[in-house]
Amino acid sequence: MINRRVAGRTGKSMHRVLLVLAAIISYLFFVLPVNASAAGSWPDRPIRIVVPFAAGGSNDVIARRLAHELSVALGQSVLVENKGGAAGVVGSAVVAHSAPDGYTYLFVSATLATSAATQNPPYDTLKDFDAVARVADAPFVMLTRNGFPAKTLPDFIKYAKAHPGKINYGTTGIGDSGHLLTELFSSLAGIKMQPVGYKGIGPAQIDLVAGRLDFIITTLASITGTPAATLPKLAFTGRAREPEFASVPTVREATGLDYEETVWWGLFAPSGTPDPILDKMNKEVSRIVALPEFKKFLSALGAKSSPASRTEFMAQLKQDVKIFTQTAQRSGINIAGK
Repeated sequence: MINRRVAGRTGKSMHRVLLVLAAIISYLFFVLPVNASAAGSWPDRPIRIVVPFAAGGSNDVIARRLAHELSVALGQSVLVENKGGAAGVVGSAVVAHSAPDGYTYLFVSATLATSAATQNPPYDTLKDFDAVARVADAPFVMLTRNGFPAKTLPDFIKYAKAHPGKINYGTTGIGDSGHLLTELFSSLAGIKMQPVGYKGIGPAQIDLVAGRLDFIITTLASITGTPAATLPKLAFTGRAREPEFASVPTVREATGLDYEETVWWGLFAPSGTPDPILDKMNKEVSRIVALPEFKKFLSALGAKSSPASRTEFMAQLKQDVKIFTQTAQRSGINIAGK
């Protein structure tokens, strides 16, 4: 009797084990090949690239050229959607919460890192995105409106000290690159300016041209081909002068301040997007940005080709979030809950 009971229990245990093994085998046989097949046939429908700013800025300009090249390379339409607001957080959230199927991407600048450092976005910047490919980098340029009393950066600082809080500057929201970099500059220079938020750098530039705004830190890419390109340039934020604007000094040259900042642009996907798809996208983007004609396009925008592996690009994002968080704290940018 005892042996029969033991045998019965053993038989039931073996049956459960077999059921578990069958489930595992079914997963391996059915699910994994489907994923592999999906990656192998990708893309079989249009791809969406979300630019989290209004049309007209550097993100939009570079994203649209990249989208065109990707459409040709992948044999599918690659469409750009502008979803501006909250220093890029609105559009970034759309991508973070999209299906990780390889058909939705975020094209964004280092603002992704600055907003993570100064805001409480409805996503985790370092967990909800997969880095896909870096495209380019460039220094920023400091612009003033026509007719502004100061013509040089030292004179600008003197004027700002004599008129604390009277100079207004444009940003695309709390935590965007322009906001954080301007506050850092203000902190180092010992001046106080007033931020004015916009949904994109394009509208801010329009107000600068019209004389309704006094100052902007932006990129050559965002002003190239626009009326803002002719506005007075006080300084560039890079390590060296820009060849096409040899008469314009760097911030360090003009003021002696320890201030060197650059911006990058790149492509991200919702976390969990299949690696084969991301690897293919990285390969295609890296190939495209290395093409002579694409380099020429970037050069005309004051940027340079800067391809990187997915791992390298993700490491840069993590490092920038750390650095910008420290910068925000030093500059007094305090967001509730940070």
